[in-house]
Amino acid sequence: MPETPFDSRRAKALRPGEHIVFEEHPGLRLQATGAGKAWTYRYRVGPKTRQLKIGAWPAMGVSVAVEAWERLRSERANGIDPGVMQRAAKQQAANAAKVLEQAARQTVAWQVSDYLKVVVDPARKPKGAAESRRMLTRAVEDWSDTPARELTREQAHQMIAALADAPRVAAMTRQEMRGAWEHGLSRGAVDTNVFAGRTIGGKFKAKARDRHLSDAETAALLSWWEEPGTHSRTVRDALELVLRTGLRSGEVCGIHARELVERGGVLWLDIPGKRMKGGKAHSIPLVGRAKKIVEARRNAGGWLFPHKDGDKPIAQKVLGVEVYACSGRSKAAAYKSRRVCPVKDWAPHDLRRTARTMLAEMGCPFEVGEAILAHQLPGVAGVYARAEHAAAKVDWLTKLGRYLDKLPGRL
Repeated sequence: MPETPFDSRRAKALRPGEHIVFEEHPGLRLQATGAGKAWTYRYRVGPKTRQLKIGAWPAMGVSVAVEAWERLRSERANGIDPGVMQRAAKQQAANAAKVLEQAARQTVAWQVSDYLKVVVDPARKPKGAAESRRMLTRAVEDWSDTPARELTREQAHQMIAALADAPRVAAMTRQEMRGAWEHGLSRGAVDTNVFAGRTIGGKFKAKARDRHLSDAETAALLSWWEEPGTHSRTVRDALELVLRTGLRSGEVCGIHARELVERGGVLWLDIPGKRMKGGKAHSIPLVGRAKKIVEARRNAGGWLFPHKDGDKPIAQKVLGVEVYACSGRSKAAAYKSRRVCPVKDWAPHDLRRTARTMLAEMGCPFEVGEAILAHQLPGVAGVYARAEHAAAKVDWLTKLGRYLDKLPGRL
């Protein structure tokens, strides 16, 4: 093929709107615009003339432009519209870029947030949804900016394994993350569920807790509560009532003044069945220090342990959070100023277990101790036993109160 006549000086001299045509290459042009000079290919489709940009001059030399022209002319001879093909290629590239951009935005944090917003929030009560949000947000903290599609199974394993010290939390987090990725699959945000499987992160089986405080620990705790800068008065009173009555912490938090009744010279707490774990109403006498705590808090009427809003009681969880805040184990800045409790590794429910242990060690009959804790007796005895043991409850809780008051080491 003969050399394409091309005059670079003429090309440089082109002004916007001017162009050069090449007779031996029909349709090939070098056209000048305000943005520079470009090779184009003009061709007809029916009655219409179309023009397609090939490349910029001088970056694209004449020989490369001719090669491109030959390819486009060949396509046109075969009935292909090169402009349509070029637009399709550009759209395909744009779509691919959009997919990559979207994938980059759909991070692990985004995937969790979408799951919480679309699946969790509409289906659960506010308290449960808030707890799931707190748990998942904390779990993904180290991977929050990782694109969800790129999170590996090994990283998923590490995420759950990091929670192994709290087996129940680890198991719940794994279940929620599995649900989040299943939701992502349905939305096309991820390609596989990296949290699938029951053992991702490890096998978690929470050990049954049987912790109760020794006499020395109980004395130290009671003395510590009397010092300034420990738990709030509300939390201290609630926890001490658990210890002195054997009630569950949730049953204590929900006490209302209407549940307090005077019978036979004794102040009783009559808890309706809807507030009890077993669904059966329960009565417990308030004697000694327990009575003083209740009487001091019932003056205002309504809830004895009111929420700051005043229209409901404090949540049971508040007690656990306060105990943890003073445990010395938290790294949260909000707890740095809290005094550390001298008793280690204890939870509110351990006080109920401590009360039951002390009653047993003092010689309290088994059926009376179980009645105080609102436990159903095992076997046939649990079916036929109907005694309320009212007098025995008063007697043994009075003894428990005196025992606690006289523990060695009390201030």
